[in-house]
Amino acid sequence: MDYTPEFVLREATESDRTYLRRLNFLADVFGDEHGEIGDDQLAGAETYVGQWDPKKDSGIVAFDQYDVPAGGVWLRYWGADDDGHAKLGDDIPEIAIAVENRYAGNKLAVKLLTAAVELAKQQGAPKVALWVDPNNDRARHRYESFGFKNVDGHDNVMAVDVDDFTA
Repeated sequence: MDYTPEFVLREATESDRTYLRRLNFLADVFGDEHGEIGDDQLAGAETYVGQWDPKKDSGIVAFDQYDVPAGGVWLRYWGADDDGHAKLGDDIPEIAIAVENRYAGNKLAVKLLTAAVELAKQQGAPKVALWVDPNNDRARHRYESFGFKNVDGHDNVMAVDVDDFTA
């Protein structure tokens, strides 16, 4: 039997925090299940997921047609100027995104990015920002193809205007 996943997206809730921790791990190790994480990544998990507020920040999680978690994207509105990797303003969320390896190649990242930008637009955000590891050329290329551009003066930060985003 040929399996083609059909994805259902829903807004993330408090009960998704544990899954977001897994996705944060996958993002940190570029999807390598056996990748090692460093101390700074452990601290980052607390900031990006442990302090994530589903009511204020929000996010989207994806499931296949059998209700198996497939990936997600979450938004973080930072308070202090030195919070996060991609803080461009109080009204501009930074996003983090990851897709389970078994769903790679099914355009789930496109659906998640589109949903995140739409969610940010509904929240009144003018842009969405993200930080790209300088060693992750694959991710950088994908974000560029979605319309994200480098932000002058912010190393490894990319952003897209919510009104200009097209997937």
